[in-house]
Amino acid sequence: MSRKLTLDEAIPKAIGTLSFDENNQLIESTGCGKDRVDDIIEISQMELDKEGYGVISESDVIINVFKKAGKTVVVYTPNK
Repeated sequence: MSRKLTLDEAIPKAIGTLSFDENNQLIESTGCGKDRVDDIIEISQMELDKEGYGVISESDVIINVFKKAGKTVVVYTPNK
């Protein structure tokens, strides 16, 4: 049986995550994502590429958005 990776192991530069469903209902948040739950509305309206990926660059963070099968995962990384 494999063990579950920590966020630091899976995405070394991640400082937070959000995940939500097709109804914009929060599934989970970690790190700075706990303080950015209001991002869900804006992110749910983003245009994504054909693979379901999009990115937003802000002054302090890069917001990576991945959507598949009605679920959206957002990974926040530092913008340095």
